[in-house]
Amino acid sequence: MIWYLPSCKFKAAFPDVSTRIQAYLRTKDVEITGCCRVSQEKFQPGDTVLNNCCSCMLITEEKSPDTEGMSLYEFLLQDPDFPWPDLQGERITVQDCFRARDHRNEQEAIREMLKRMNAVPVELEDNYEKCTFDGVWLFSPKIPQEKFAPKAFGDINRNHITPVPQDQWEEKMKEHAALYTTDRVACYCNACLAGVKMGGADGVHILELAFPERN
Repeated sequence: MIWYLPSCKFKAAFPDVSTRIQAYLRTKDVEITGCCRVSQEKFQPGDTVLNNCCSCMLITEEKSPDTEGMSLYEFLLQDPDFPWPDLQGERITVQDCFRARDHRNEQEAIREMLKRMNAVPVELEDNYEKCTFDGVWLFSPKIPQEKFAPKAFGDINRNHITPVPQDQWEEKMKEHAALYTTDRVACYCNACLAGVKMGGADGVHILELAFPERN
């Protein structure tokens, strides 16, 4: 069976896009489930679990190791009939996510999606496995998700957190946004997208681009 974790934060931020994604996936016989923290008991060994959220991905890898995890982005690329929009050669910066630094297939899928949409992916120096950006997510004293995936988030809490006072977050994001050389920045992480926008850049989720409102 193929399941889809729609991401609670993504649904809240993009309700219309989320509805269009779920309608599409139902035509592909994908079962839509709910929050990743309570859905793990539904999954059986050999199931495929699709996600669009880096935390959902890490939690599922740890809680349901006998399933096959796959990003929604990779799944879309397997559909030969997917109606890719035409972005008319726009240059768009790719903002990778720290939590996906070890998931090269997902990272490559983002670039390929942009190409399928007739856009030109523009790289940052701090990309792929070198990425340390995660919006302001790593600025908190401790990431609370550790209780749901102790291995992955425990490592983050021990080795990758750099606490920053909240009144300095916006300035940090502005410093990062100064690296962008294109009008728009494509993200595939909710926290990254929020950070990009906080910094004053024109951030867009890759799924906003892939699932536009159609007449």
